Amino acid sequence: MDRILASLIVCLSFSLNAEAAIRPLGHFYKLVPESQAHVSFGQTRDHDLNHDSIKVLVWNIKKSSMVPWKDEFMSYGKDKDLFLIQEAFENPLFTSTISSFEDVRWDMGISFLYRIYNNAPTGNLLGSKVEPASIQVLHTPDLEPVVQTPKATTIGRYAIEGSSRELLVISVHGINLTSFGAFKRHMGQAKALIESHDGPVLFAGDFNTRTGARTRYLMELAKSLGLQTVDYQNTECRMKFKLTPYYLDHSFVRGLNVKSSSVDCDSRGSDHSPMQLELAVAE
Repeated sequence: MDRILASLIVCLSFSLNAEAAIRPLGHFYKLVPESQAHVSFGQTRDHDLNHDSIKVLVWNIKKSSMVPWKDEFMSYGKDKDLFLIQEAFENPLFTSTISSFEDVRWDMGISFLYRIYNNAPTGNLLGSKVEPASIQVLHTPDLEPVVQTPKATTIGRYAIEGSSRELLVISVHGINLTSFGAFKRHMGQAKALIESHDGPVLFAGDFNTRTGARTRYLMELAKSLGLQTVDYQNTECRMKFKLTPYYLDHSFVRGLNVKSSSVDCDSRGSDHSPMQLELAVAE
C-alpha cells in the first residue's frame, strides 16, 4: 500500500512540475474552454441598425486602468450604436461604467480569467444598441508565450433596417508576442468568416501589427477580401508599437460607406487612442 501511495505521489509531482514548466505563470491565469468563453449582460430594445447611420467606437481600453478612462468612455460612448472594445476587464469600475449605458447589450469573448482577482474575466467586448442575430467567440489557435493564454475574437451579426442581409462585426485583439505564422493563423479565422459572409462587414480592433511583415500581410489580406481600409482623421495619433514605427489599431469595412472617422489625440483614458466612426450601408 505504501509503495502504491509513493508511486501516486511521484506521478502527481511529475504532472505538476510538467504543467509548471509548460505554464510557468499558470497560477495567475485560468483558461476557459472556447465553448464557455461567451458572457453577455445588459438588454436592448431595438433589433435593427439604422441603414443610414451606424456610429461606432473602437478602443483598446487597457483594462480600464487609467484614471480618465471612465469619463472618456462615458463621453465617447454616449451616442454609439456599436462598441468594439479590446482588453475589457471585469472589475467594479468597468462593470459600473458599462452598466450605466441604458439599452445596450454587451457580449464578452473571454480570453482567460485572473485567478488573483477572484477569477475576473478579461477579453474582447462587443456592445450594441440592437439585439444581435448571433454572437460567436473564437480563441486563437496559438497561445501567447510564457503566460500561455489565447486571445479571444468576438464576432457579432446584426440586422439592418430595410435589408435582408446582416452586418458582420469582428472585434479583434491580435495575437502578439508570437511568430509570424501564429499571426497569420489568427487572421485566418477572420478570413474564413468574411469570405463566407454575404453582406456588409466591419473588421476592427487592436491587431498588434508590430512589424512590417504583419502590417503588409494584414493590408494584403484586407485587399483580397474586398475590404476598404478606413482612413482616419488624425490617424497618426493611433498607437504605435514602442520599438517599431508600425500602427497597432486598424479598421476595415466592406459594403459600408464611411461618413466620418477620427482618432482623438487628446485622450488619456488608455495607452491606445479611441477611434470613432460613422458608417452607412452602401446601396
